[in-house]
Amino acid sequence: MDLLDTLLYTLSRIGLMLMLVLFGAFTGEVLVPSIATFLPYSALPFKEFITDPNVRSAAGMVIVCLIFLWVFYDDGKRHTAYENWSMVNILTVLILMLIVYFVPAIFRDSFHSEGKADVFYAVLYYPSGWVRDKLGMSFLPAVTAASVMMLAVAFMAYFIAYKRYVKKHPSLSEEARQKRKLAELAAEIDDEESSEND
Repeated sequence: MDLLDTLLYTLSRIGLMLMLVLFGAFTGEVLVPSIATFLPYSALPFKEFITDPNVRSAAGMVIVCLIFLWVFYDDGKRHTAYENWSMVNILTVLILMLIVYFVPAIFRDSFHSEGKADVFYAVLYYPSGWVRDKLGMSFLPAVTAASVMMLAVAFMAYFIAYKRYVKKHPSLSEEARQKRKLAELAAEIDDEESSEND
């Protein structure tokens, strides 16, 4: 990918992450309790389980991870097919996603009054709630752990897509690409030498 394509791809994936986190919060706080209201009384233990705040937070994170699996698997396959696959590019994109998502968490303690800031942080970091409660972590380590888990899923999906596609099309492997580049470079050198001799 050239610089502009990489920038656009990075911005689109940062936007996707933020939208998925909001959708995960909506799923945990609205959809799951709504589904629970339709369950019969005989399913009371299951109803209590899915309405537990930690379970709802984990459900929000699962939603993010599942969509990351789908999107980044498709990205990995397309980038490999068009020979745009690059370990440096995807790691850069994921690190920038992590930074953009994590930076607001640093300033959480600077807001002392309750209100909009509390709602903002509760929604934005909703998927990390279960990590804080279940593992007994403080806010920043929990946000870091949850973010790394989500982005690890994205990287895994991307890398698996690359490996599977290259297995089916060996000519797209990194080694094959390097050999083609060397052959093209050698051909250019030969052309230059032949033109000089003429």
